[in-house]
Parts: sequence; structure tokens; C-alpha cells
Amino acid sequence: MTEINDPQRRVKRGWMNLRVERVVKETHDTDTFILVDADEGGRPFDYVAGQYLTFRFDDVGPKPLVRSYTMSSSPCQDGYSAFTVKRVEKGVISNWLCDNVKAGTVLRARGPIGKFVYEVGKDRPHLVMVAGGSGVTPFVSILREYAPRMGKNGAPHKMTLLVSYRSREDLILWPDLSELVKVPGIAVYTTLSREKADGFWHGRVDDAALTKAIAGDYANATFMTCGPQAIMDLTVEHLKRAGVPDEHAKTESFES
Repeated sequence: MTEINDPQRRVKRGWMNLRVERVVKETHDTDTFILVDADEGGRPFDYVAGQYLTFRFDDVGPKPLVRSYTMSSSPCQDGYSAFTVKRVEKGVISNWLCDNVKAGTVLRARGPIGKFVYEVGKDRPHLVMVAGGSGVTPFVSILREYAPRMGKNGAPHKMTLLVSYRSREDLILWPDLSELVKVPGIAVYTTLSREKADGFWHGRVDDAALTKAIAGDYANATFMTCGPQAIMDLTVEHLKRAGVPDEHAKTESFES
């Protein structure tokens, strides 16, 4: 794994021009934007799965707006990076991106930064991830990155994801998750809050769902949670009651 502070990492300083190579329609209200370096081609930087880019939008409103989006691509996918955006009501930038960005659009961004990552030598061998909606994006990046080397040096020995969506129409990055769950040592539990369907749990993420997904492995796991504040707060409180130290309960909020 490339460490966060590794001086050998390939980093492009300052604001970058990133060209959208293509747009992937994930769901009815969610798109993934595939990015390459607009000046040099390919991916302009190295990063750690779970990190994010900060984008600047100069012409969307009366003054420049800045938003940060976690990359849904993984470092093992060479030649490009990607981020995934879900529309939300009154989400100025999320709606602008989904309505206006197409192949050839150039976006301004800087980074990558962020410590919402799996840290070798510090984190425990079982990585448990809890997400809601578009909060799944960093976890798909992490799962994809470590799946080929599970149990080896620099990677978790086991990974578990509990993710909540509204319905089957809202299954963000579902083709990726459907493949990743086939990897030995990876477990993906998906709950639908507004629909009952075979193969899925039903309801929101709650204490019962967390208990079932974690299966008692609190002392051997590092936990990461991303998504709506309510899911993150519930997860953190659940872990505190189970005696999980603060350094093994990581949270990451997201903007729309």
C-alpha cells in the first residue's frame, strides 16, 4: 500500500484540469464521472483508496463554489480516476453535475487528500464498513483495491460492508458490489429501507442490523462509516456501547 505521507507518491500540486472522458449512468439519479488529466492524459496523481478530490466551480453560481467528492475508482485502476454523484433535492452542485457534465467537460480539482483510509500497521485486520446511499463510494474504492490481496501484507484479512439503499432502483455501484462479494473474505449486506425484495434485508441500518453484520467481532475490527449523519451517529453510538476505541471508529461526511 502507498502510505498517505509517502514522499514518492505522484502528486500534481495546485489546481488540476481534469477532462471527463465519459459519464456512466449508475441509477436514475446517480452518475459516475470518469476523469483523465486534460493536459497530459491519464491519471495525474497517485492516491489511497478512500481519499477525495476538492472541485472548484466558478460559473455555477454568483460566486465560486467548492465541493469535495470521494473517488469511487481505486488506485489499482490505472489511467483514470472517477467520482460518483447522487442528485439531492436543492443540491446545487450535484444537480448541476448530473445535468450539465458530459464527455469533454473540463473540471477543476485539487488533491487527493483525506485520512478516511485503511491504515496499515494501525488498523485491525477486519475492516467493517457501514454506508448509506452515496456514502458507499469510498467503500467500493477500498473493497476493489484490497480484494486481490486480502490477507497479505498491507491489506485487511477480512472486509465487511453493510449498506442501506432506499430501493432496488437506488443500488449505486451495484455491478461492482455484486462481483466483489464473490471474493472469499468479503461480505456485503444490503438493506432496503423502502422495499422488500428477495436477497436483501429490509429496513434502515439500526442496532439489530449492525449486530448481525458485525457478528460479535468488535475487538478484531476497525470500523468506517459514511453517509447520512443519522447512520454515522447510530453506528458510532453502537460501537461505543460495544467498547470499540475511538481510533477504530472512523467517520466521513459527504456533500452534495
